[in-house]
Amino acid sequence: MTTWVARPESGKELNRRLILDQIRRNAQISRSDLVRLTGLSKATVSSIVAELMEAGLVEEVGNQNPPVGRPRILLSLVADANFTLGAELTDEECRVVLTNLHAEPIRRVYRAVGSTDLSPERLIPVLEACVTEAVDGVDPACILAMGVCVPGIVDPSSGTVTLSVMLPWRDVPLGAELNSRFPFPVAVFSRGTAATWGERWYGVGKDVSNLLYVRVGSGIVAGLVINGQPYLGRNFGAGELGHFTVQPDGALCRCGNRGCLATLATTGVLLSRVRQLLREMPDAAMSRAMQENFDHLKLEDVVAAAEAGAPAALQAFAEVGRWLGIALGSTINLLNLDMVVIGGPMALAGDYLLQPLRQELHQRALPTHLAQMSLVASMLKEDAPAVGAASLVLHELFSPVRTSAGMLPADRVSLFA
Repeated sequence: MTTWVARPESGKELNRRLILDQIRRNAQISRSDLVRLTGLSKATVSSIVAELMEAGLVEEVGNQNPPVGRPRILLSLVADANFTLGAELTDEECRVVLTNLHAEPIRRVYRAVGSTDLSPERLIPVLEACVTEAVDGVDPACILAMGVCVPGIVDPSSGTVTLSVMLPWRDVPLGAELNSRFPFPVAVFSRGTAATWGERWYGVGKDVSNLLYVRVGSGIVAGLVINGQPYLGRNFGAGELGHFTVQPDGALCRCGNRGCLATLATTGVLLSRVRQLLREMPDAAMSRAMQENFDHLKLEDVVAAAEAGAPAALQAFAEVGRWLGIALGSTINLLNLDMVVIGGPMALAGDYLLQPLRQELHQRALPTHLAQMSLVASMLKEDAPAVGAASLVLHELFSPVRTSAGMLPADRVSLFA
């Protein structure tokens, strides 16, 4: 049976996690601050700090001179004492990051899938190759765990991909397969959940209690933080924003429905719309830049054209922003959020996308809900899912508190072995 990674079985284990979590959260902290924040005795804090220093996880970094009393020795996490891996595996690419204990990427590896065969048998070797490159020269004993995220609905307790429309997979035991292939424990998450928590812990959403992360790329998915906690849904399927119906009787979606947001606001739809508009309203400058080869049009080309004031590019971004606004307006009215983060490839457009989106929200969402809500672009950008997957396993390793965001096999890893 899969259980939570190294969940405290004793008071000492819990105390270790309480102290290490506080050291991780604070760049520099004294032993007396740890006593105050954890409620533990001075003797317990001193004993556990000594253990953590001996293990190479914590170091003394200087002194603090308070107005009254003796100088205090400051402690800090040794960020490079161990590493984690985060991976994003999709129908188009595999992206792997090696991170330190602050979830800061040290290495990035990217490979295109380059195949129409999207079976696990085809994609897992691509992931293995990326991981091998990412950990080259790193002591295997220093790799704590890996988080892997995929587009779709994932049960993190078993690592099963319940449904992925994009891959397409159904009931794929990805976690079990990956744990049999790698020497370190592996946890599996949905891409929306991973990206959301990467942004929440290490990106633009720090300290935000009610947050919606929306990734717009070849598909559209969202992740939710409600009252500071992840909202995953009854069967871990929350966040499928791309399958909101926004155009009744619209185009057929891969999910079988019609008029889904994913049929109107993805990068693929944007590029198709730009090609159509260029046939209707030829743009000499854009045509010269592309050498009339519009079949190879990329998102970066459309962003550059928008920066140059090309009407087709500006109109296409405005249309995508409008469709997103229709879906998000209802979502904001329902959830009364603090922040909406737009991530994924489409966030490259910046205000060319966000401005029409804001305008649509002002037409659709209640002014009381918009007044204190921020709409921002992702800070982690394309790294958000992979960094988020790494951060989720780090959180499981460090946190003294049970969460519902992710799982790892308890018998395969411990920071305190």
